[in-house]
Amino acid sequence: MKKAILLTIMFILLIISLFPMFSMFYTAVIPSGNLTRVIKERYINDFEIKYMSYLRRKVKSKGKISIVNESPQSTRSILASGPIELLVDKLDLRVAKYIEFWVKGEGDFSVEIRDAFSKSVSKNFKATGEWKKYIIDYKDLKGINLKYVSKLVFNFDGQYYLDDVKVKYKFPTLLNFINVLKEDMFSRYILNSLIVSTIVVVGNIIFSTMVAYAFARRKFFGKNVLFSIVLATMMIPPQVTIIPIFIIMKNIGWIDTYFALTVPMLVTPFSIFLLKQYIEQLPIELEQAAYVDGANTFQILFKIIFPLSKPAIAVMAINTFIATWNDLFYPLVMTNSREMRTVQVGLALYQKLNQIDWPRLMAASSIIGLPVIIIFLAFQKHIISGITKGALKG
Repeated sequence: MKKAILLTIMFILLIISLFPMFSMFYTAVIPSGNLTRVIKERYINDFEIKYMSYLRRKVKSKGKISIVNESPQSTRSILASGPIELLVDKLDLRVAKYIEFWVKGEGDFSVEIRDAFSKSVSKNFKATGEWKKYIIDYKDLKGINLKYVSKLVFNFDGQYYLDDVKVKYKFPTLLNFINVLKEDMFSRYILNSLIVSTIVVVGNIIFSTMVAYAFARRKFFGKNVLFSIVLATMMIPPQVTIIPIFIIMKNIGWIDTYFALTVPMLVTPFSIFLLKQYIEQLPIELEQAAYVDGANTFQILFKIIFPLSKPAIAVMAINTFIATWNDLFYPLVMTNSREMRTVQVGLALYQKLNQIDWPRLMAASSIIGLPVIIIFLAFQKHIISGITKGALKG
């Protein structure tokens, strides 16, 4: 009984901890709205208005238009004597499933959809004299820029009633991910982060291992003091060192380049500490035997220490990749162009530009967080053990 209660509590805590991630992915695939209010359809106009002055700003007509108390679903509709235009102000139909509207009249009519670049598509219909729902499917909208639809033109010949013009959205949709990658330069941000993270990881594998080996095996004057200074730098906030680093990068001419984003991070105190503690546990007899066989220091380092230190190097590489990928403050200071932004900088600035468009924000967050989530799930045992690996001898 106690075991069942414990498992239930653990399951509930797991669901609570994973809820932000699930809500992020869910919001990323909704067409519009947010987590608590998913908008699956949008009324272009239902004519439930009181003032003709407002109607004339939204509806243009060559003939006479009026509001009448007759409707298939609500209370009011528009009565038009001739063609009318519904101004929709750059309506985005890329995520539309179809356009729906109700018409009452007799005879043939057509509906023309125009974009902001004067391109249009049209579809013909036949009215039956009674209220009837008509649909323009997404496949009928090819040939125009669906991102910037400007007006819907109803070509009526005679008196027709029109009501409940709305767009039905696709749900779920992957359009938010496509828009983020194509239109918001996140593909470039991801490439920058991959380049920077890869260079920093490779640099730490090589240089941090060499420094750690020197501290672990070599004897030189001031070794302990120097290692204490290395450890002390871990306690210095990055906000303190960012200004001197920025001045150095500016004097060298590396601001807004990959050099500024990678070179200062090629050796990190945590990597040195982790690898030193691990190398100290390796049998020194292997190195002594290699010296007897004529191997030099670099041969011992690359042919003995590196292979034997693979577990610690893997842990260090994973932690370094995640830390570099998630870094915001340093790349924000060292870059000043969109082309050199990393994913976290791009997301931070993107949020300021799109505070209301939650689906696209969550799509961007999902794309950025997915590599880290995959790496963490694949190597979580190494990550957790890496925190304590080498901390205790024996």
